[in-house]
Amino acid sequence: MKMNNIGWVAAAAGMMLVSGCAYQSVRIDPASNQGLTTVDDINFKDWQIAAEKGVNSLLQSGVLHRADGRKTIVMVSVVKNSTAQHINTNILTDKIRQAILRSGMAVTTTAVSGAGPEDAASKQVRQLAADPMFNGATVQRNGTAIAPDMSLAGEIIQQQTQAGSATESYFFFHMTMTDLKTGLAVWEDNVEIAKQGSTGSIGW
Repeated sequence: MKMNNIGWVAAAAGMMLVSGCAYQSVRIDPASNQGLTTVDDINFKDWQIAAEKGVNSLLQSGVLHRADGRKTIVMVSVVKNSTAQHINTNILTDKIRQAILRSGMAVTTTAVSGAGPEDAASKQVRQLAADPMFNGATVQRNGTAIAPDMSLAGEIIQQQTQAGSATESYFFFHMTMTDLKTGLAVWEDNVEIAKQGSTGSIGW
């Protein structure tokens, strides 16, 4: 069956349309500003900004310094998600904890956290004392784990406003460090991120 000129034009236009709608993906550098700026969601760049500002404030406050020279032991408590999004708050707390460790000012514990132990091995290995398979002399003893001095907690809040086709989201990252001996907050800070967008727009 032969196609007339109109048929060829329609076929060519269809191929161009399909080609133009093809999805293309590329890898980007997480340390750059190449990522998509979505208004409704927290992007990887937002996590980086919140963690960096929070860590800088915490380290500069001096609350992790101890007069006896011992490093402060920090546990990660709960970061409450008060946004409309399903987000993993561990992205924020993990970045902060890693920065604390790199600073050399404190160490963190994974044996206890607000949501239960991040690594249950500290408790599990001590239960091996009753297992005849293991040499009791090599099993970690009770009473040797070190309890934390301070607890890191926080909350992420989102407020959204819409005017016509424009949408604005305001994300409020609140972080606090509590002295577990006294129960007093020894450091608090906020990081605020506001983003705007309109229907059909994509930011980079």
